Amino acid sequence: MTSTPIKIAMLAAASALAVAACSAPAPKAGGGAAGGPVADAPPLPPVGAYATSEEHYAALQKAAGGGTKLAWSKLPDWSGIWTRKFEGPPFAFDSKGGVETRIPEGLYGRSTAQLTPEYQAKLDKKIAEVAKGVEWDALSNCLPAGYPRWLTEPFLKEIVITPAETWWINEQQSEVRRIYTDGRGHVPADEAYPLWEGDSIGFWNGDTLVVHTNNLMAGQYQRGQPDYSDKTSTVEEIRKIGPDMMEDRVTVYDPLSLTKPWTATFHYARVKTPDLRINMWSCNENNNVVKTAEGATQFVLPGEKGYKDPNNLAAGAKK
Repeated sequence: MTSTPIKIAMLAAASALAVAACSAPAPKAGGGAAGGPVADAPPLPPVGAYATSEEHYAALQKAAGGGTKLAWSKLPDWSGIWTRKFEGPPFAFDSKGGVETRIPEGLYGRSTAQLTPEYQAKLDKKIAEVAKGVEWDALSNCLPAGYPRWLTEPFLKEIVITPAETWWINEQQSEVRRIYTDGRGHVPADEAYPLWEGDSIGFWNGDTLVVHTNNLMAGQYQRGQPDYSDKTSTVEEIRKIGPDMMEDRVTVYDPLSLTKPWTATFHYARVKTPDLRINMWSCNENNNVVKTAEGATQFVLPGEKGYKDPNNLAAGAKK
């Protein structure tokens, strides 16, 4: 088995994706659901204005007069294929943090989260390991990114809107977020359990979809980023800010890892490749990534034991 780490290839791919995504037009006002002008984004509440995500979501719903249930004819047009627009290092949650200088490649973002001592220590240890070349990403086990990391991934996304729910589909691992807008509440606490994408409900405030998500599994925001607990919940404001640009402003609440709510803004650029489709993503059938005893990441190369030939998937791994 080769000692060449997969990290080199992934960093190169991430760099290329960052360059391609950053070539998209910068977000700007104008171009609402029907291509007309949109109002300026409402100001975010000051950090710490709400003690919980539930309080935050309820305040937005009250300000929107309870929210609107849109008929088919009133739904915004969010059709098309979208991909994350990189506005900072590709391995980052909040692009405003700049580069994490403790990791030499320059592709990891500096976290802007205000962490509890326990989670700050975890992050510092993670960064030190990554700087030494020791890194393992659960995605290499063919597991989902999970939400909120889902927001950071650079792969293709598609949004399907109906009056009762909105589906936000990610090409990677065929992950789908279902946001219910039919007036239902969250799954009752005695029936709830942690989910990769959590449980999401929402309402419409004009052409903005306001979303509350809870019941999340613990995870990490992105490679080289902080971890979050299964007590995490979020509030999102999702809207189209131009003909070719979507925006999602997310505020994260986690009493175990964060001392204050953490807000980040993501932009998604329209992909204009004609007739582009999102296909089923089956990772495990040709996954040639393994974890070393040291916790680092390696490729299995052609000719090595366990290699899965992507051109001969039905035959499985070569002996």
